[in-house]
Amino acid sequence: MTSRERVIAAIEFKGPDRVPIHHFAFPGAFWRHGQKLVELLNEKFPDDFGSRFSIPPEPESDELLIRYTDEWGSEWVMRRGYTAGEVKKPAIDDWSKWKDYKFPPLPPESHFESLKARIEESGHRFYVLGSGGTLFERMQWLRGPENLFMDLAEDREELHELADRIVDWNINLITRYIKAGVDGIGFADDWGAQDRLLISPKKWREFFKPRYKRMFEVVKDAGKHVFFHTDGWTVDIWDDFIEIGVDVLNPQHCLVPKPILEQKLAGRICIRSDLDRQHILPFGTPEQVREHVKETIALFGRFNGGLILHGEIGPDVPWENIVAMLEAFHEFGKYPLSWLG
Repeated sequence: MTSRERVIAAIEFKGPDRVPIHHFAFPGAFWRHGQKLVELLNEKFPDDFGSRFSIPPEPESDELLIRYTDEWGSEWVMRRGYTAGEVKKPAIDDWSKWKDYKFPPLPPESHFESLKARIEESGHRFYVLGSGGTLFERMQWLRGPENLFMDLAEDREELHELADRIVDWNINLITRYIKAGVDGIGFADDWGAQDRLLISPKKWREFFKPRYKRMFEVVKDAGKHVFFHTDGWTVDIWDDFIEIGVDVLNPQHCLVPKPILEQKLAGRICIRSDLDRQHILPFGTPEQVREHVKETIALFGRFNGGLILHGEIGPDVPWENIVAMLEAFHEFGKYPLSWLG
């Protein structure tokens, strides 16, 4: 199987030869481990999404916190070694700015033309993901979290206008990625705190679910897959995501008891795993990492597919645990899963 065929078979429960793999590592992980991490991810254990890594340049400043302004006009503080941070001054901190606020342009057409050329040159051997953007998080970044939650409670008209404009912007982005020939579109909104949803499920279904459905329909109508990443406790809305067309869900499943995962997710939807990055990956032993990978495969990957293996490599993950994770992916991820008994 090619990598692309493997991912599609896993998503559609059609019997891949092994569990496909998708890498992600923060800049700080490369600064800590250097070129050997690049070689491990690119050469020894390449993933099925055609990811290629290099050591990113380090900031000129040695300051722990880095300040920057994004293309949407919001001012951020980011911890050195990571990729996002926290908005400190949102672009629309007062609704008086809304009338004259201008969205940034989409990526230039050359970006999509270059992507299309890379897909064609590679023989489309890898599964290629395009971006569908964010909705809830973009609203937070533009309004600020406190303002946004008050807006939702008050059901402000301006908030509906903002949400719909973001959806329109995202659909334009999605359409361009589809035209470039991607296989799926990835969305991301972190909807959970450690033990509960950030807003009531009722409000989520009233305000956000129809807007997600509108974006997902563009993807599904084009015959592509919908990926959705969401951190925190999001059990309350998993059925909704399945209902409106999510094909691959990337939840923080380590927060949730196994019986709930078996009832709500396993075998119902393909899972892009989120190995325990709070405890096991950074602080566990290599053997604990191996056992965690086995347990994850046994839970989600035993349905003739249904799993894409992913473990986030942060700056706090020691080298021996990175190696243990990737070796376990290959050792235990081959079908049939004979070690399950």
